[in-house]
Amino acid sequence: MVVVPSYSHQIAFQSLWAALSQRGHQVVVFTTDPIGDPSLTNLTEIDFRHTYDIFRKIDYAKLRYSHNWLSIMQDYLQDNFEAIVEEIFKHPKVRKLYAPNSGEKFDVVLAEAVITPGLYALAHRFNAPLIGVLSLPLQSSHYYHLGSPILPSHPSTWEMEDVTGFNLSLWHRIKNFIRLWRHIHYVLNHYMQRQQAIAEKYLGKGIPNVNEMEKNMSIMLVNQQEITMFVRPLPPNLIQFGGLHIMKNPAPLPNDLQNFLDDAPNGFIYVSLGTNVIMTSFPTYVLRAFYEVFASLPYKIVWKFNGQLPEKFDKIYTATWLPQQSILAHPNIKLFVYQGGFQSTQEAVHYAVPLLGIPMLSDQYGNVNRMVFLGVAKSLDITNFSVKELNSSIMDILTDGRYKERMLKVKALNDDKPYDMLKHVIWWIEYVIRHRDVSHLHTSIKHDPWYERYDMDVIAVLSIVTFVILVCALVIIYKMLKITLKCFYKRKAINIKEKTI
Repeated sequence: MVVVPSYSHQIAFQSLWAALSQRGHQVVVFTTDPIGDPSLTNLTEIDFRHTYDIFRKIDYAKLRYSHNWLSIMQDYLQDNFEAIVEEIFKHPKVRKLYAPNSGEKFDVVLAEAVITPGLYALAHRFNAPLIGVLSLPLQSSHYYHLGSPILPSHPSTWEMEDVTGFNLSLWHRIKNFIRLWRHIHYVLNHYMQRQQAIAEKYLGKGIPNVNEMEKNMSIMLVNQQEITMFVRPLPPNLIQFGGLHIMKNPAPLPNDLQNFLDDAPNGFIYVSLGTNVIMTSFPTYVLRAFYEVFASLPYKIVWKFNGQLPEKFDKIYTATWLPQQSILAHPNIKLFVYQGGFQSTQEAVHYAVPLLGIPMLSDQYGNVNRMVFLGVAKSLDITNFSVKELNSSIMDILTDGRYKERMLKVKALNDDKPYDMLKHVIWWIEYVIRHRDVSHLHTSIKHDPWYERYDMDVIAVLSIVTFVILVCALVIIYKMLKITLKCFYKRKAINIKEKTI
């Protein structure tokens, strides 16, 4: 079940569904972007593309100027995901699957572990092991359920966006600590319970708590790779993969675009801020900056753009949709200006294209920061945007060959693997099917209260004891000094009296 209405979430797993089907598994997928391949006779796709209408109400470009990611999740996305979970449970084909007398059986249930935990309950309904799948790196609430450490200021904690980093001040880390733990508390104790209520509405009151179901997932399959993320401690039941969506042979470009790119003596720049951001929603001064810079550069521009340019530019090619991998694979490409999406980052690494990141939401800050850290990218803030900054950033990358050289090294590191990634993921899924109980991969830490995980109770007791001892010592010292001074002044007074006599 991959139900987030976003193409980037869907393509991360489409090759997996196809491969499982080709291996003889009967696969039923809830998806917003069906593959629609009639040759995959073992693949049944239940189409939820109508849920895109729910998310089209959100203008991420405008929200970028007024909200951070945690507030977007709490104020906008979570209500929408509740609506999506309702849409799934009440769909006639889904109802037929989970009806008490349906007789349907599944060996395993794979559920996207983003913010639709109510769907975990279908694994309980079918008495099947539950596997979490994520097209994005894990959120902190997932790490908490897995028993991994919570790191509010570490750059791998992507939902904190641009307030994480290295060598932060104590005050900065305190603010991050409070902000992240408050959000985790909200997710686990409020949002998850709202999802629980939806699941109980359709499956009855006897289902386990969704928090416990997430905590006890057999494994989590996460679309993240070491080279493209800031590494942190991970438990054995978290299985990393990446790049399953990357084509071995990208599709041919449309003739007009192919001719446009072939006839680029200085090369070309590809610009795309993803599928969720509407470019024309940006303030006028931002769009004007893009126009001015792109028109003045000595390079051709291929721009995923949903509006009309103020005038016609022969060296700028625009379209509302573009075959991204085919463009990145073209030998004349010099730079990819992007929003920092994870799949786009993986594609840029695969095709060894230097990057200029303009992060907008979600994990994009962390992805861009990692690429900057590796020396293969520069970053710009869309809320503090100017012609000068955009132009200088592009020219710095294009005139400094080290960006391309470092990207080639990053690609070599990323490509050097001991196994085929798709076969690796399938092996783990079939491992869970074969054994069902894989609790030996789980850490017992996930069952400990938060204060025991970090020895907070021990630290509190030791701090109190140390404080009490210190206070007692200070009191004793004070009294001793008081007695000493009293004796001193008394003796001094006696000496003065004797001298006067």
